Parts: sequence; structure tokens; C-alpha cells
Amino acid sequence: MRVRSTICRAQEARQLELSVSDPLESRRKIAAAAAKAWGLEAEQAEKREAGTLDPLEKLDAEITREFASEEASQKDENAV
Repeated sequence: MRVRSTICRAQEARQLELSVSDPLESRRKIAAAAAKAWGLEAEQAEKREAGTLDPLEKLDAEITREFASEEASQKDENAV
């Protein structure tokens, strides 16, 4: 399951808030790192939602189509 960009941005904002407001320095550092990760994931989600695919996603789609084609061919052979 892929996460929507709105959820990623909300989590990014939450973690950014924690990165400046948490009383413990170690937790502020962790929150800052988490905010960065959520921001990167949000960018990927926005690209997916805009319909732009990266080369790996295109490759995954091609592999999936190939497997589906092979499976259909095997079903046809078994039906004969």
C-alpha cells in the first residue's frame, strides 16, 4: 500500500514541530530525521499522484504485464 502525499505532508509537519519543541535533544534529532524522510516520501507520492512514473516503476509494470501474458499463455495451453 502506498501512502498519499497528504498523509506524508501531515507527518512531516508533525515531526518538524517535534524537532523544535521536544524537550529532549535526542528526540529532536530523531524527529528532524523523520521529517526529512516524510518529506522525501511526500515528493515521491506527489509524483505518483501526478501520474509521472520513475524508470523503476515502469520496469515493474512491464514485468507485471509479462507475467500476466505468460500466465494467460499457460492457461490457453492447458485448455487445449
